[in-house]
Amino acid sequence: MGKTVVLTFPCLFDDQSLVTEFQIFIETIDDKHELTLEGHQQYPGVYALFFFKRRVRTIGHRLAGYLGKLREATELEPLQPFLKKCIGLLETDVLPSTFETSRPRVQLERISVWLGIKALLGFLEPPALEEGILERYPIFFSIVLNHISDDSLEFSHAVVCLRLLFEMLGRHASQSFYYLLNNFSFLHVSSKSQCTLCKQFFTDIADITIKSIQSLEALQDGEHEQQRRHFIYFLLHQVNVSRNFSSLMRKKACQIALLIILRGYKMNPPSPPFECAHMWGPSLVSSLKDSSLENSLRRPAFDLIETLIVSDAAALVTSMLNCCKHPSIDQSMIIELDDEEDDDELPFVLDVEEKHSSSWSEYSEQSKITSQDCRRWRCIPMLWLDVLVEINPSVLPISVSKAVFWARSRFALVEPEKNAEMEVPVKNWLSFSAKEISSSFGWKVPTGSDDGGDGKESQNSMKVSTMCIPLIRTFKRLTAHYIVQMEQEELRKQWIWEPRMGESLILLLLEPNDNVRQVGKCLLEQVSNMRGLAHCLQFLCSCTLSMSATYNGLRHALRLVQVDSVLLNFETLHHFFFVLCKLLKEGVICTSDPQRHSSGIKNISKFSSQGGFLRQPAFDSFPENVNGHSSVDDSKSREKFSCLLSEITWPFIRKCLVEGKAFVDYKISQVLSQASS
Repeated sequence: MGKTVVLTFPCLFDDQSLVTEFQIFIETIDDKHELTLEGHQQYPGVYALFFFKRRVRTIGHRLAGYLGKLREATELEPLQPFLKKCIGLLETDVLPSTFETSRPRVQLERISVWLGIKALLGFLEPPALEEGILERYPIFFSIVLNHISDDSLEFSHAVVCLRLLFEMLGRHASQSFYYLLNNFSFLHVSSKSQCTLCKQFFTDIADITIKSIQSLEALQDGEHEQQRRHFIYFLLHQVNVSRNFSSLMRKKACQIALLIILRGYKMNPPSPPFECAHMWGPSLVSSLKDSSLENSLRRPAFDLIETLIVSDAAALVTSMLNCCKHPSIDQSMIIELDDEEDDDELPFVLDVEEKHSSSWSEYSEQSKITSQDCRRWRCIPMLWLDVLVEINPSVLPISVSKAVFWARSRFALVEPEKNAEMEVPVKNWLSFSAKEISSSFGWKVPTGSDDGGDGKESQNSMKVSTMCIPLIRTFKRLTAHYIVQMEQEELRKQWIWEPRMGESLILLLLEPNDNVRQVGKCLLEQVSNMRGLAHCLQFLCSCTLSMSATYNGLRHALRLVQVDSVLLNFETLHHFFFVLCKLLKEGVICTSDPQRHSSGIKNISKFSSQGGFLRQPAFDSFPENVNGHSSVDDSKSREKFSCLLSEITWPFIRKCLVEGKAFVDYKISQVLSQASS
């Protein structure tokens, strides 16, 4: 009966004499009869046995197994006075003094308390932990984190406790992560400790952390961003300077931080941590440069820079299109091209043909997500400089070059560089052509986890809505440098043909920059094994997937034509219409055998008058079988391609014809005669 009373009322464990006698009693009974409990009874004192000597803890574990886990905070209520004493003991550096009373109070050892806490955590459901421990004792997380930095025997117990907290709370609720992240700032830096346990800690929590970070997104009023900043600062800066963590563990912490940042870019809608770019930008660059890192640790850095470059390009283009359309364009003459919802639905892909999933389609999807609302988007020019100029493309995987290639193609007709400017070294060019954004260059030094809070954005990030054109010019100059370097390293030889590349390739063929256009042309000639513009255009139309990608590229180019700076640039328009005419005249004549294209041109006897004055081949005049391959379906796709392309192009040609009359007598302006021939 005495045993039952003590286990029913754990407050009795405050009496030292009673505790001593009870431990002797329960060990003696267990030696003769293995103790058990009836599951329908409540004995909260069983969980207090976790905090005593080893033999009693073992008995307590067995008895707690009969009772099961505590689900609600109310089930912890009888234990609260005892828990308060235990947590208070861990908070102090010395054992609490015993008050002079008629009976001595129980004295606990710190190691026994840590062991008891670890055992108790294993018997708590998340709601009981949140309400019964975390809300009741807010200092608890700080105690655990601070002891991770201590060079003492308690370090290992604190690490295990933190791992258990990650496992329990990470899968449960966003409020749980609030407790954890809000206390990372309490971490102290101290001396050497057990790095093996740190390694196990990071290994155990890495996957849980990435899954759990999504729970933060439910927080409102800036709480998500605040807690994310705390987490990033802890992983990239506090872990990095603490001698408790080995070099490998610091790299693992960096990997986790970059995955968290990547999640921000890929959210729908995106929510990157722009406000603390200076906190994570240098770490990203270091990971990209560190070729000694194993691929699993380096991959998040590659994924992040690819996503960032693609997203920045999408945001800049969208902002420019929203703000810089030519005011004099007659809207009745223009077919609406701003709706990109069908860009991923390739218009000429046959139902029986499987759509390809590739990095190019991922870029388009990411672009669509970013473009939905980019009013608050910010770019980080210092990252562009560090990655596109300071890192040789050969150090990075081809996937990064693809992302840069795709991003650069989105600006094919916009803000063309002067040839003289391209001869100037990049850093010299930045000093006189990027003055508006010069304050963003040079990484700022983080001062704490609150950097970027209270609406204070990082000086390394620039708002797209206010600096769109300077950012575009800088982005174009730096991506041009990277692409030319890529060609000098002959990295294009590692590329293989993917039909969705057609969208970027056709756009780069429209590029006014000779160096960049030449790289695009060389790449197209390599993957097609063709030479000459006509044959390359024919290759782009040699299958329905690449034909449709080419159509999407030209449709994007027509969106760019609406920008005032493009409409007013004769050379850019002239080259655009030249390539367009060549594509319609020679590019879509025969797709079954690209090597016969040049001879096929001479055999065209019928032309369609659809689509304005640009003559198109009448594809029903072609034989239905070329080299044994049926061309019936391809002919239908080519006809649809020509009709749709001519239809969306004609309003812009009309606009140029109307406004071009004023320049008809100028020698340089022969676009009318070229177009009407």
